[in-house]
Amino acid sequence: MTVLDPVIAYLMQVYGKRSHRVVSLGQVMAGSERPRRPVLRVLDKLTREGYLVQVSDSKINPGHGECGPPRRNPVWRIVRDPSDRPAPKPRRNNNRDILWKVIRAKRRFTRRDLVVASGVNPATVDEYVRLLERHGHIRRTGKDGRRATYLLVNRQVQRPLGMEGSK
Repeated sequence: MTVLDPVIAYLMQVYGKRSHRVVSLGQVMAGSERPRRPVLRVLDKLTREGYLVQVSDSKINPGHGECGPPRRNPVWRIVRDPSDRPAPKPRRNNNRDILWKVIRAKRRFTRRDLVVASGVNPATVDEYVRLLERHGHIRRTGKDGRRATYLLVNRQVQRPLGMEGSK
């Protein structure tokens, strides 16, 4: 779950109360039970999209033992129903999608082949190849000079999912 969902859920509760549609950063943090910085980013995004209008922005000086510049303490007024927000657009191809297409096209490859053909960072390629090998989607077949060669084991069209969180 993203930070956006609980923040919008809290704002919809406040929006339902006709008398009080003004919220502070602290109220939204407490209502959504999320940390300060991500909540502030979400509220700034909703302000840019026209769902909120910033009413005031006071500064809070650092407390005892804290350092740095004063923190923002903005207050917003809800001007549009946040539940009317359109669904998010589908994400563009990420690096793993690009790498999976190259792997399917080549079937037998080295890590260097993937870097050259896809333009993806070598560290990302190394991590993804290790992950695919660990989950049995590719296997090491030998060496091409000093580089290990790999072979695609399964020919599924969609990129394998569900292994994103495993290291």
